[in-house]
Amino acid sequence: MQNLNQSILLRMSIGLPPLAEQRRIVARVDELNALCDRLEERLVTMEDARGRLLDAMLHEALEPDSGGGTATAAGVDLSLDAVS
Repeated sequence: MQNLNQSILLRMSIGLPPLAEQRRIVARVDELNALCDRLEERLVTMEDARGRLLDAMLHEALEPDSGGGTATAAGVDLSLDAVS
């Protein structure tokens, strides 16, 4: 088997699409890159919103209720006197 070298490559015929088709391909790749950028932005925004929602839910769940000042999480009493 022969090694691939410059002289072999220069003798090879490599077909390329017409220039108009190349431009359409580049335009489509640019559109897809822009879409990827927008999706990445949305992911960052959604991760931020998820974090804020989680913080709000934890704050709401662990907020001392007005009845006895006992912190609860999903209805579970977290006060020290409940651990007796």
